[in-house]
Amino acid sequence: MATVLLKIVGGEVIPEIEMLECATVLDLKEKIETILNVGVARQTLKFKNQVLMNDQTIGHWNFEQHASIVLCVKPLAGQPKFNISVENNYGGKTILKVRENTLVDEVKGRLDKEWFFSSSWVTLKHLSVEMDDDFPLSAYYVSEGSKIEATYDFK
Repeated sequence: MATVLLKIVGGEVIPEIEMLECATVLDLKEKIETILNVGVARQTLKFKNQVLMNDQTIGHWNFEQHASIVLCVKPLAGQPKFNISVENNYGGKTILKVRENTLVDEVKGRLDKEWFFSSSWVTLKHLSVEMDDDFPLSAYYVSEGSKIEATYDFK
């Protein structure tokens, strides 16, 4: 059975997902949910400005290897707060209550107060991708229960 490797773009985290051509778009969304923790109901997938329908097969679209599929994520209604876990390279761990639109820089500021280290010394990562201070957490698919890595460099 033929497979195709697809790049999922739309945020700062860009996973590559291998799919069978006989699989459906819904199957792809379920894989995205497993990798990025974004619920299927919040996902809209687009290819060349056309929305992929859940019941269509991957083969229907004749994707080339490494084709880019755009993932649009519907924001959580009401911008509710949720918990994330932040662990640093010195064994420290904390739980923070945040929103999807919380900026990475704001998280660093809260860690300053929690761990008494300057935010200029910390690098945050989610899903192994370094997070930029000026971006919201949603750009990195941070959601309820996400684990953020904090690396402090005191040089």
